[in-house]
Amino acid sequence: MNDNIWQLLGIEKTTDIATIRQAYRAKLPNHHPETDPDGFKALRAAYENAIEYAKSPEKFAAELESDSSAQDISQPLTEEQLKENEICTAYQMLLNDPKRRFNVDEWQLFISSFYDYPMAIIDSVKWRLLEISTQAKNISQSCAKLLAESLRWRQQLMIEKPEQYEKYENFLEYIDSGDTFNYASLPTTNIVLQDATIDYIAHCHWLYWWRSQDELESFLMQDTVICLPDDKDLMMQFANFYRVANIPNQSILDYALQRIAQNDDDERNIIEWRFLAAIQYTLLTDKQNALQAWIDLYNTGHYQQKAASWIAGWCSYFAQEYFPLLCIALNDCYCLAPTSTDNNFYNIVPQWSTITVSRLAQIDPSDYSPEIASFINWALEINWNYRQILPLLLLDNGTNRLYRLYRHAIMLCHGNQTLLQQILEEQSDDIFEQFILQNLQRQAKQHLVWLTELEPIKAFKDWLYNSDEDLPMPIRFDIESDNDDAIYVRLWLDRFDLIPKHAKVHLYRYMKYFNMEMFDWQVYFDNEQYYQFPFPPNALIDKEAYWQWYRSCMLVLAITNNPLETAKLIKKENSDFILTDDDPFLPLVNIFKYGNWQNESELYNLIINNNEITNCVLSNYPNSIENIITNPYDTDFTQIPQHLTGFWQTKLANENPIYLMLLYKIVLNKTAQQSQLEHTLQTIAGDNLNLQKIAHTLINEKRLTLLAVGSKSKAAKQAIFIAKLAKHLSNPYGICIQKQINALDQLRTDASNNLVLRLCAALLLAENQENQEKLNAQSLPKNGYFQFWRWNGRTNNKGFFIQTVWMTIFLFLIETRIPAFLKNLDLQNFDYLFRGMLFCLIFINLIFAIKRRVNDTDTGKRFNIFRLWQPSIEQTNRYGPPINEKEN
Repeated sequence: MNDNIWQLLGIEKTTDIATIRQAYRAKLPNHHPETDPDGFKALRAAYENAIEYAKSPEKFAAELESDSSAQDISQPLTEEQLKENEICTAYQMLLNDPKRRFNVDEWQLFISSFYDYPMAIIDSVKWRLLEISTQAKNISQSCAKLLAESLRWRQQLMIEKPEQYEKYENFLEYIDSGDTFNYASLPTTNIVLQDATIDYIAHCHWLYWWRSQDELESFLMQDTVICLPDDKDLMMQFANFYRVANIPNQSILDYALQRIAQNDDDERNIIEWRFLAAIQYTLLTDKQNALQAWIDLYNTGHYQQKAASWIAGWCSYFAQEYFPLLCIALNDCYCLAPTSTDNNFYNIVPQWSTITVSRLAQIDPSDYSPEIASFINWALEINWNYRQILPLLLLDNGTNRLYRLYRHAIMLCHGNQTLLQQILEEQSDDIFEQFILQNLQRQAKQHLVWLTELEPIKAFKDWLYNSDEDLPMPIRFDIESDNDDAIYVRLWLDRFDLIPKHAKVHLYRYMKYFNMEMFDWQVYFDNEQYYQFPFPPNALIDKEAYWQWYRSCMLVLAITNNPLETAKLIKKENSDFILTDDDPFLPLVNIFKYGNWQNESELYNLIINNNEITNCVLSNYPNSIENIITNPYDTDFTQIPQHLTGFWQTKLANENPIYLMLLYKIVLNKTAQQSQLEHTLQTIAGDNLNLQKIAHTLINEKRLTLLAVGSKSKAAKQAIFIAKLAKHLSNPYGICIQKQINALDQLRTDASNNLVLRLCAALLLAENQENQEKLNAQSLPKNGYFQFWRWNGRTNNKGFFIQTVWMTIFLFLIETRIPAFLKNLDLQNFDYLFRGMLFCLIFINLIFAIKRRVNDTDTGKRFNIFRLWQPSIEQTNRYGPPINEKEN
């Protein structure tokens, strides 16, 4: 037999395990288990014996010897032993018969044969049967359990076999767990093939539960010969092994599709096969079928989180530009019905879920176009700002499917009822786009419900659309109120629609401007009578025409909010918009689209500020004159000289030279800039004698009335006013009183005034604020009524009265007591000296009071006693803050 091992393997006797394995693999193709089961069995046995010999040659030889000697010894057996051997032999034959070893009926027949033997024989042989069972290879746990229950091994184990209790108890627990699959489904032709399959599945099962994914993958990647039976449970386990190991397997996919097509399993198993099929499509890189499989699985309502994660991964790899859109589409926010007894309406309003925010936060906006990047940033805002996504809405001209889907996603938060309804009616032939649409539609239904059924919104609309323009707004909608109704109103106002005149009046009178959201420009234009938004077409007749109307309204909002970026977008995309010939925005759009400009400066100089609409637009143009006029307190003075010689140069070329001189006088107001100012003013004046006089006047800051040049017009008076304030504010202590600030504000905001004069007024306001901030930053002590000793202090009229009148009365009272006081001290000769000192104190106190009072009215000008009776200035000046009446 020993020689037969090496003959079967085709090699000489050796202890080299690598040589043995190589020989086994070389012979294996010639003895396939299906075509040559006996040959395969013999080859496998030879291989196992050869490995055992290689590990321990001496032990192997000794075992062979003992087997031979045992066969030579013959002892007579008793009748009981013969019967026991008969039962054990029958059991061994059952365990070694590939056709019967896993057949429950055969095991039942074997168990029923016990009735043919006396009970004493069965009681004696049952422990031998247990020992044989424990030594048997790949015994069926389910069948062995039948035998265990029949022979009552567990019940008698502790009593009859206490010394082997642990060993046998472990075996009994093992068979209690049942077979890992239905062993009866294995081929019945070859026991070696049966054992190989069971061992392989058992090892996979152990790796699956107890070892790492890498170890499972490494094992499954090895070549082997097994025969997978047609067992649904086993195939599902096997498919899960490959799923965990991330190994593609076409056979598993085919089997999964077969189970799905037959549809003869319960629903849970069909869903599991759908999941496994989707996994295999993915591992086999079948892009379209994988997507369809995951979408179908998601739509079943099972494995939705895994399906959503996979679809997101697929999208980020194959359709990246859709990924932010998909994140919004997959948003799943549970909303209570408006009829719910829960009084917290906030639970009715759809919001982004934590998962949605997490997915969006992981996106790098720089990987996308500026428009889609703005969508990402918009979605991550706590309060969605419609200004961020206007460019993306303008791109949807009806021809691009991607932008159309982004439009629908944006309309969840900013769309009116008509546009939300359009989401519900949208369809797509593309399976992925249709998947996105169906999820957007699910959310659109939620938004429609709260927009139409939420009680606070109904109440607000009742007030808003009431024709009585004087009807006061309900206090519940005040943004400073404690309830949340103002929040719901804000969300409703974030959905643009055309509202009637009286509704605009209500918003203008009772709502804070920043709380008008998408109605801000509509209300402002209507109130100032600058522009009327066009009336929308009937969406039931032409849905696309309605969108184009909405898009043209968004164009107006985009131009007024951010004209430069809108112009760049229109020029780059060559976008078309439906605007009437008399639309005030049409000239601007034509300049944006067809104008010969390459940068913001060239575009700015192409736009002529000749009406209120253009002025509103340019007020939001970065670095423009109008922008500084609109936002004077945000002015960066360091940038103004550069704008004068660059960005504004063409714009100011034909302006009144006197106004330009005033402008440079304000801008170049530092001592170090004096020579630059003189040169600039002389350049503007040129050879004109009158302009040279004016330039000299501004440089020396004398006879500023020459600016009128014989004219008594409003503009001349404004120029003199500007010149005087420019001189005043060039003093670092110079500040404006409220009357002057109001006058500058009026000059700045009046669109009929000269543009340069308005700019001068804005810059003076900015300079006044700068001086005021410097004064506020000084650590000057507070002023009080009774600080009589402070020469550089401040006091108002009340303090002046206290210091002059009451102090004088106090000193006179002392004066009346002097004679008696001196007489007691026998110092009558010093009477006149003491009286003189008191009168000096009264005089000094009066001087200090006057000085403190004049300090209180100081705006940076030189000391002037005639300011004594002027009102106190409310700001901090170089003598500190005004007296605080409450503290004094």
